[in-house]
Amino acid sequence: MTRSFTVRGVILGHEHPSDIHVEDGRIVSIGPVGIAKADFGSRASIIGPTLFDIQVNGMAGINLQGRAVVPEDIGRISGHLAHGGVSHWVPTLITGSQEDLEHGCRVIAVAMHDPKVARAVPGVHLEGPYISAMDGPRGAHPRKHVRLPSVREFDRLLKAADGRIAYVTVAPELDGAIPFIKAVVKRGVVVSLGHHNGVADDVARAVDAGARMCTHLGNGLATQLKRHENPLWPQLAEDRLVASLIADLAHLPAPVLKTFVRAKGCERVVLTSDCVHITGMKPGRYTLSGHDVELTRNGRILLSGTELLAGSALMLLQGVVNAAQVTDMTLEQAYACATTIPAALLGLDAEFGPPEVGEKAEFVVFDIDKTKAQWKANVRGVFVDGVAHV
Repeated sequence: MTRSFTVRGVILGHEHPSDIHVEDGRIVSIGPVGIAKADFGSRASIIGPTLFDIQVNGMAGINLQGRAVVPEDIGRISGHLAHGGVSHWVPTLITGSQEDLEHGCRVIAVAMHDPKVARAVPGVHLEGPYISAMDGPRGAHPRKHVRLPSVREFDRLLKAADGRIAYVTVAPELDGAIPFIKAVVKRGVVVSLGHHNGVADDVARAVDAGARMCTHLGNGLATQLKRHENPLWPQLAEDRLVASLIADLAHLPAPVLKTFVRAKGCERVVLTSDCVHITGMKPGRYTLSGHDVELTRNGRILLSGTELLAGSALMLLQGVVNAAQVTDMTLEQAYACATTIPAALLGLDAEFGPPEVGEKAEFVVFDIDKTKAQWKANVRGVFVDGVAHV
């Protein structure tokens, strides 16, 4: 039995709405809006490519950290992300014991034996353990497992991941960081600077050694910084570094996000969610990395009894819309920061172009509610590899 859908909206970059007709997962026609009712979308909806989120710690109660994670969890997260418009993503393992990290790497590698998971996941992000042990730069990472860079130890993790580590976050000021960066880059792994307290010389040496990215720039920092000698300015000034940014307007308030985008330029920005396992759950109290936290009604995760952020519950499409609202970027430019730019950086073999007749349907249909001070992205429907997610 043929399954057919009519999708209506303005294709990103176009001026006028179109109807996209999908049969059995493939696009059979794209044309002017017809008189029949659409299955997804409206004349005011937007039809854009699905997204690539390079930093996902968990979702919908599924936590990637520790020994409880199993291969099936990776596929389940892929399904949850697809409903939000994300077709590709990078599982993130934060600082932990060698045993826990090797377990996480093995689990993700096994999960990638499933072709659907392998299509969605290009590899692992190791966010640590080679980060600063200082309070502030360390963030919520457990101090007892923070350690100096070790190529021998990293190779064990790379083997556990079946060679599929996409990138690793490193503090450049640590003893041994520079030779470590050189060695990791030779293994085909992208190095990102993050959770560090390095200054201009540290950043320059790391970039010369091959580092090409900053992990959630503006976060994972000391709460108080020296005016001039701090980790922020050299990373903003270095054109060889692409900066990933959490655009939830809480981790980076609107003026900060706008300034960072201006400093880096759209072509050197990646938008990410950095979401944690309570993302998508009901507001309430939870435990996160051993801390009591509260997921508020407006989607912020706070240490219980405080206004301190304890993680992100952002869905990436909302981050794209936030960036388009509060920075100088157009929606198309913000979209590139969550599709083609991270794909090129991490070597993801995927295209994020407009819908084409004869191709499998792969796009997200959404509305932008501009009636409130902060615009809201509302997903109307998603197709990933020809499969409808509603």
